[in-house]
Amino acid sequence: MSRFAAAAFAAIMMAGAAQAADLSPIDIVTRHNAAVAKSDVDAMMADYADGAIVLEAGKTIQGKPAIRALFAGMFPKPAPGAAPTGAAAMTVTRKWAEGNVGFYTWEMGAVHGTDEFVVRNGKIEVQSVFIGGGPAK
Repeated sequence: MSRFAAAAFAAIMMAGAAQAADLSPIDIVTRHNAAVAKSDVDAMMADYADGAIVLEAGKTIQGKPAIRALFAGMFPKPAPGAAPTGAAAMTVTRKWAEGNVGFYTWEMGAVHGTDEFVVRNGKIEVQSVFIGGGPAK
């Protein structure tokens, strides 16, 4: 690779990173929620830092490979030509941010929840998921 090509590639990569860092926590939450609604695991994963942590259902899931496996299990790839099976039934009821933490509350039938996202440098570092409601056991 020529010096010019290497320099151009580096400039493009730095510009992309700077642009991501310019996104607010609410921007990241909005983009992430759109990816969830489409069951787009690749787009969801693009929002996470490499060492990100997801706290969900009493478990700690750490690192992008483990987080990807969590989401891949939630949103299996549809058969060719089939519609996505993701969170289409999930209704976001509110989105907001406090400092570097973005939030959204949601409902899915009788189940409701709140997701909290600690965002630094345009990436999710920590996500906490709180779920309540649902049918009585």
